[in-house]
Amino acid sequence: MRVWVEDLKYDLIMALRAVGIGLIIVAWASALASEAQQVSDTRAYAEVGAAVIGLIAVHVLTHLPPSWTVTDLLKPMERDVTAVAREHARGDAGTQARYVAVLRAAATKRIRDGVNIPRDRRAWLRALLRLAEADQARD
Repeated sequence: MRVWVEDLKYDLIMALRAVGIGLIIVAWASALASEAQQVSDTRAYAEVGAAVIGLIAVHVLTHLPPSWTVTDLLKPMERDVTAVAREHARGDAGTQARYVAVLRAAATKRIRDGVNIPRDRRAWLRALLRLAEADQARD
């Protein structure tokens, strides 16, 4: 799936959370103001304060979007990256670590360039590793 689609889903969820929290806090403050039968000026101040508290709560509870870090981009594929690297390394731990690094770099570059990740991620990662090996052989 493209990175921008994941970011759009993230932004939509955060907006819905912000609206929900804001509505709950403003409704709660309005109910408290009505119960206390305060004058309209104090009630307005309470509603503004509730809205500010709601925005602060949303800011504290949210995290960065998926495309912000490479780790978040590759987290769903980590097991596949390790399996493909282990497959090609044939038991050599040093080679496997190098293959993992090469695969992470190649996958990150492709994803950030807008490539769709196919359903068969391991086949895609094998192809990326073959391309990376071919590039290194040319150099």
